[in-house]
Amino acid sequence: MAFKTKLAEHEIQLGTRQYRIYPEGEQIAWIWQLFGANRFVWNQFVAAFEARYEANPELKFPKIGVLKSWLPLMRKEYEWLKRVNSTSLQFTVERFSDDMWAFLTKKQVKQGKPRFKSRKYYCQTATIKNVKYQTKTGAQAQIAVLSPHHLRIGKKNGITLRTSSLHNLRNVRIQKAVISYRQDLDRYYISFSVVKDKRQLAQYQVKSKKTGKAVGIDVGLGKEWLVTSDGKRFGVPDTFKLEKAMLKRQSHCDRNRTAIEKRAARFNHEHEEKIDKYDYANWQKLRKTKSKYQLKIRNIRYDYLQKVTTELVKGYDVIAIEDLKVKNLLGNHKLAHNIANASWGMFRRLLAYKCEWYGKKLIVVKPQYTSRICSECGKKNPRFAHMKTRDWLAIREWYCPYCHAHHDRDVNASKNILARAVGLGSKISKIQAGAQPC
Repeated sequence: MAFKTKLAEHEIQLGTRQYRIYPEGEQIAWIWQLFGANRFVWNQFVAAFEARYEANPELKFPKIGVLKSWLPLMRKEYEWLKRVNSTSLQFTVERFSDDMWAFLTKKQVKQGKPRFKSRKYYCQTATIKNVKYQTKTGAQAQIAVLSPHHLRIGKKNGITLRTSSLHNLRNVRIQKAVISYRQDLDRYYISFSVVKDKRQLAQYQVKSKKTGKAVGIDVGLGKEWLVTSDGKRFGVPDTFKLEKAMLKRQSHCDRNRTAIEKRAARFNHEHEEKIDKYDYANWQKLRKTKSKYQLKIRNIRYDYLQKVTTELVKGYDVIAIEDLKVKNLLGNHKLAHNIANASWGMFRRLLAYKCEWYGKKLIVVKPQYTSRICSECGKKNPRFAHMKTRDWLAIREWYCPYCHAHHDRDVNASKNILARAVGLGSKISKIQAGAQPC
């Protein structure tokens, strides 16, 4: 298994924190040496096992301890690997072992065989474990925050990096750090996997007092992105102008790329000196501009999701949502773009961990027929039984033929979601109490 720090009983995983770093001179050289060493070790293992299984396909894949024992031998053979952080190389070996086991056991769907990594890939990464080492003054960590804008990585061969504000790293324990370089943006980033003391999470529960309210949430597209059972509506943030500008650069970039690839191929055919499409500065500038628009749109949506989920968790004690299979819904090519932009999966993940922080309850229910059942009488409307999806999506309001109640489509769905969650919650409580489920 890849590197996983054992959590103490009083600790809880808090996910990742990403910051931008600003390396200069020798720091850039150190980072690229780290990228190259990890890529070299990965490719060496891939090549060795391809040759091994080609010679004898029945050989069993060795355990992680055996793979790690080969690393010191590689460092003796290639002296320059000794100048690189050893914990980073260990993590690369662990990741290779995980990918190979997933491929051989077929535990993950569409898990392919580990492939060679290229230095021309647009995103280069390297992971460093935050393990402690002994010094004359005592134990010190591989990663240390020196000030709100500076951190140190490594031991004697380490570096000090200038970063964006690190105020979110207060009162947390860093497990590992991932240094990455985005070629399309020409930017360096560092991401930390952090852990926090559970006893400090009481501050979140104090911030959000118990309200005694429960709410059902129905998600949709466009202006009706999120509708609650008490009638509140949330729309997606307006990024139309940014998307229009990004698509303009996208189409321009694609046209230029095709023309440049043809021009480079023609030049390489007629001259001994070879060139690459990445040698064209104007295309690189256009590519960087397009990526900046994409990053800006992503940041706007992520910030909006954070604000909406925090508002919901603070306002309600019980939150009910649908168990949507987003991957299956993306198979509809007419709605796939809008579904991807709605970020339903990320919305659920943010809501889940914030409910845990604030001491609230999140209930997930089945989404079948939540819009087609009357929330007043509980009967299914026969008018919608054989209706096509296109016609059904166009209906925003309807009357129940049995109790004659007037329904807004999304509000009715959110009420049904809440009713299912309440019924599921009472059923679970009966089972936990030892009663027979009905």
